Amino acid sequence: MASGQENRTTLIEGGTVVTGQTVAEQDVLIRDGRIAALGDLAGVSADETLDAKGLLVLPGAVDTHVHLNDVFMNTVSVHDYYTGTLAAAFGGVTSIIDFSNQERGQPLVDTISTKRQQAEGLALIDWGVHPVITDPTQSTLAEIPLVVEQGSPTIKCYMTYRDEGLLIEIGDLRRISAALRDSGGMLMLHAEDNDLVEKGVAEELGAGRTTSFHHACSRPAEVENRAIQTAIDLTRETGGSTFVVHLSSADGIEMMSAARAEGLNIRTETCTHYLVFTDDHLKREDGMKWVCSPPLRDTDHQDRLWRGLADGRISMVTSDDAAYSWEAKQFGAERFDKCPNGIPGIEARLCAVYSAGVVQGRLSLPRFVDVVSGAPARLFGMWPRKGVLTPGADGDVVLLDPTAKWTMGQDRQHMSTDWSAYEGVEITGKIRYVFSRGELIIDGEKCLAEKGRGQYIHRTLDPDLWF
Repeated sequence: MASGQENRTTLIEGGTVVTGQTVAEQDVLIRDGRIAALGDLAGVSADETLDAKGLLVLPGAVDTHVHLNDVFMNTVSVHDYYTGTLAAAFGGVTSIIDFSNQERGQPLVDTISTKRQQAEGLALIDWGVHPVITDPTQSTLAEIPLVVEQGSPTIKCYMTYRDEGLLIEIGDLRRISAALRDSGGMLMLHAEDNDLVEKGVAEELGAGRTTSFHHACSRPAEVENRAIQTAIDLTRETGGSTFVVHLSSADGIEMMSAARAEGLNIRTETCTHYLVFTDDHLKREDGMKWVCSPPLRDTDHQDRLWRGLADGRISMVTSDDAAYSWEAKQFGAERFDKCPNGIPGIEARLCAVYSAGVVQGRLSLPRFVDVVSGAPARLFGMWPRKGVLTPGADGDVVLLDPTAKWTMGQDRQHMSTDWSAYEGVEITGKIRYVFSRGELIIDGEKCLAEKGRGQYIHRTLDPDLWF
């Protein structure tokens, strides 16, 4: 906790508080960095009182899919642990989990210590680590129980990106899944079939089809669906837990729903950009802004993603923040396969999903809170400290003006990229205040947080919460 916050009390009065399925006007008391009480707290004294009348009072958003200091496709992401967590805080995010790639030949546990070094003196909010296996040796597999014990029990593997040194073959995936099963961890998969990816890219380039839109053509839904089927078969074979990241194929929802009905422990997320943008954006002159993998798809896929999110077949929404400079994105101006895959979105997620989801009637308010906060905390081992406003939880609180209208763009956001994929997107709903462990860190357009106040989140998975 930041110096001076011990034993302090803050009373948030008269806001509309969302807790579980309940939406009600009530007060929230924060003491010593934790939620102390909710309800009618008239007469309760506090060191600070904030009038929240007319505002939504929400648990701080939890983003379990970000890439800070990410080295990829001949560049490095421009978000480090200061700039990335600054943008996150302005976006109402109070907890993140960052991916950390294993250096080939180096211990897997170094993925955690590397991020500790990167966050030291910089992180404004709390953070955790997803180790990424790139070198699946016996020594690496033997370390899996250690990284789980050290509070990073969710390990990611890529099913593609051979040229980037990230591809993990199916035999190794089986061994990793079994090791995670035995140590209380979960396997996360980037689900694109590598053979189909390489075939599709070669066919598009060979025919002279090189634009950003042809990136999507090289990776049709079949590419994702085949990898998802492999993930389902793997989960069935090992009896492990599997999480498919950044789902963009609507058919994948049906496939995983059937697997869940069978009793397999497999779940998925989608990302903000798949809900807000379509592959039409890739046809624009500046289409490189929206090159990501899996790619954006058409409105039918998008509509089905929204329905899957609303009914719970998709567990959550993350940002998959991968922020590269405009200079780096233009590596793909002449050939799509040279464009660093990724979209900066760590700040946009909460407001964009509220506006396109709740305001437009696609999500109920409680479901919205769950997909951006509660479900990520439950599935990734942070509940009940994160993702919920109940006594004993961390005092991570966002106050959102539900009727404020504004336009997203480079000059209205705080991400350190020199461009915005969300330029010109009209939004209803604006963040007014953000608390992290009881400390007011965002007050309108002012960031009050001190560098380095963010803490490592030691996570332990609880399968009983995976509903």
